[in-house]
Amino acid sequence: MSAPHTNPLDHPEVRMASAWRYISGFIASMVLMQAAFIVTLRQHPPYEQYALTIAGLALASLMSQAALFFGLDISRAQIWKSVSLVLTVPLFVLSVGLTVWMFQSLAARTMLMPATTMQPTLLQ
Repeated sequence: MSAPHTNPLDHPEVRMASAWRYISGFIASMVLMQAAFIVTLRQHPPYEQYALTIAGLALASLMSQAALFFGLDISRAQIWKSVSLVLTVPLFVLSVGLTVWMFQSLAARTMLMPATTMQPTLLQ
């Protein structure tokens, strides 16, 4: 455990931050998200290739944010950050997956329609 710091600017994590890392992380994220946006706008390739492309761009964006914004690396001094990310990712995937599943089946569970719809007939 590190010694207490009276000045927040002397904290090691604050000292590790730099404007170059934030700016380059922002630019990398914007470029990768723009690439994903362009892929979604143009003519769609086969679904498997499309899904892999979008997933790869999202993973690259997340990795650039983790390395540049959060300063994640494999050094022993910062291992707790990497462990916390590894332990958080399954919770995030589970919560997003359950939300997608819930909304995907929402219409079938709540919008119950009769088996046949009655057409009004005109009496002559």
